[in-house]
Amino acid sequence: MSRFTILRRLGRDTKAAMLVEFALLAPLLFTMMIGVFHVGQRMQNFNAVKSVASDAGRYVMVEYQKGNEVTNADIKSVVRGKALGAPYLLHTDQLVVNAETAAISRIAGAKEIDLTIEYTLQDWLPFVDLPFSKMVYSRPIFVVVAPAPPTPPAP
Repeated sequence: MSRFTILRRLGRDTKAAMLVEFALLAPLLFTMMIGVFHVGQRMQNFNAVKSVASDAGRYVMVEYQKGNEVTNADIKSVVRGKALGAPYLLHTDQLVVNAETAAISRIAGAKEIDLTIEYTLQDWLPFVDLPFSKMVYSRPIFVVVAPAPPTPPAP
């Protein structure tokens, strides 16, 4: 058999063509599929962080309505507790919570607490550099500080 006969026969053989095409396209297909999962996880984590901040604001407002003074450390503790538990299930080593009382409130007669939650997202594709590895969500919490009750007149 000559070389041309062997090459001609290999050129007509299409049995392995599908395997070669899959081998060429599989890395791209799997990278795109993992990217879709990555975007879905980021959306879920953003919604979780946003909901945790809303739950913390609700907690602070209810406690102030009850007449309880809530410290910034209490707010941080509540946020971490809610974020790590169900339904949010965020990871403790990726979560940073900061609560600060503003020096000057934007609303007269109200106390302003600035709540900032930072969450570092898990990276599924270490060989692809994605710019959205850390999300920061901030929101103010305004509570009306109840005036001290008047002292009764002395008898």
